[in-house]
Amino acid sequence: MLGSVRTVRGLRPSPGGRVWCVGLSGRPTDGRTQRVAVTTERLPRCQVSLSIEVEPERVEASMETAARRISEKVKIRGFRPGKAPRPVVEQTVGRGAVFQEALDQLLPDVYREALESESIEAIDQPDIELASAEPLVVKATVPVRPSVDLRDYAALRVPRPEPRPTEPAVEETLDALRRRYATLEPVDRPIAWNDTVRADVSILLPGREQADTEEDAEFPLREGHAGPLPGFLERLIGLERGGTHEFTVEIPEDHPVEELAGGTASCSVRIHEVKEEILPDLDDDFARSLDEPHDGVEALRASLSERITERLAQEALHEYRLELIDLVVSLAELDYPEVLVERQVDRMIDERSNHASHTPEGLAQWLAAVGQTEEEVRDALRDGADQAVRRSLVLSEFVRSEELRVEPSAIDAEVERTAGLVAEDVPNLTPENAQRWRQLVESEESRANIEEQLLTTLAMDRLVEIAERPPPEGEGSGGPRRRSARRRRARAASAATEEADGPGEDAAAGDAEGDAEQGGEGPD
Repeated sequence: MLGSVRTVRGLRPSPGGRVWCVGLSGRPTDGRTQRVAVTTERLPRCQVSLSIEVEPERVEASMETAARRISEKVKIRGFRPGKAPRPVVEQTVGRGAVFQEALDQLLPDVYREALESESIEAIDQPDIELASAEPLVVKATVPVRPSVDLRDYAALRVPRPEPRPTEPAVEETLDALRRRYATLEPVDRPIAWNDTVRADVSILLPGREQADTEEDAEFPLREGHAGPLPGFLERLIGLERGGTHEFTVEIPEDHPVEELAGGTASCSVRIHEVKEEILPDLDDDFARSLDEPHDGVEALRASLSERITERLAQEALHEYRLELIDLVVSLAELDYPEVLVERQVDRMIDERSNHASHTPEGLAQWLAAVGQTEEEVRDALRDGADQAVRRSLVLSEFVRSEELRVEPSAIDAEVERTAGLVAEDVPNLTPENAQRWRQLVESEESRANIEEQLLTTLAMDRLVEIAERPPPEGEGSGGPRRRSARRRRARAASAATEEADGPGEDAAAGDAEGDAEQGGEGPD
């Protein structure tokens, strides 16, 4: 009997056997006296197991209703629609089909009644297994609210770092600024670093039958940059204009594209032109000639130093906040269902695929582009997703513990600021499009997202305030300490800072500074 039961409508199958997830948007109960017997068992990872037995009379009534519904849709000889007796319907379509129809209608209500009778608050869809058909017994594994104990976070004491720009950092920024105003002059000599080359390039990658070819490609040779392949630019150093140069490049074992890693690429390059980069002299005339002119070189140095200091301070604050929240996470006692991590993995895939994962076809195309299976991608993201969930749970409990609130006026102000961004950044914006954008920003979902972002900022500011307080008199410098190994996330923070700063010599020159370190993400 059980082997004939198909997937229940409104329930989605889980991998491996007769397991379903109940759709929580099913029909509401009808107010009748409920007839389910429930036993519960607490499971690890914030889960509850429910064993739900449904009274036989209720199952029979559902079977009668199911047979009538089927007879309305299936043509049964000798009977008008909806009038065939249940035994005739079962003989025509099979008892299993009638039972399936009954489950479609019965299980969502039965599950809700079980939750209500046991006062259980589910936070996601359950896994439901059909344990027995006669009597009807279903077993539901239900994810429930996480448990978060922050412990003594008020004892947190971590001094904030005060970064200072080094002389090499200022010089590198000055060099980047000079390169922005450099000129290129053709030369008749072997290729050297910082030259710009114009060439026909053909690269046959391992495992491919046809080479990738580009004619008259023009590209600079910057030391430390990979070019089309790691090691490709290095092989151009010393080559001269004219003739065709052929060579191979060994692709590193850790290359992100798995089918290329450890392989050998065959390259053919015909060099048409070599241009040398001529940097302007670093003098007072150069400082005065900039789009944002300065009185002289020393004034330019001071301005760049100040800009670098501001950027480093923002990077340090970003790093400091992450360090604090991760320290609180390490102190906290957390218990949460695995489904929260899987939902976070879903969101990360959605972001990385630029929402292509919304459809099976889009997800398949994105996976083919990155050269990985869905399981490989999920496995690679799971640790980061777990950390994001832990941070989110700790921040939410911290907000509750500190009784932090966002005033409606603050949300209104952020809505106005966000709505105004498009008007400023999009040229020739029509009034109709501006109105649609404003309606989107003012929607209930958008305001909720804005409130969450503002709450996160409040929480992080409050956490910084706690960590920077002097210890109570007589306690010395006790309390939790910062981890000795600091994470480096300067590239992402630097890029965000420069984007906020807007265009200009100082902002553009900052790229040289940001390229020196690795980037990262902040807490969700």
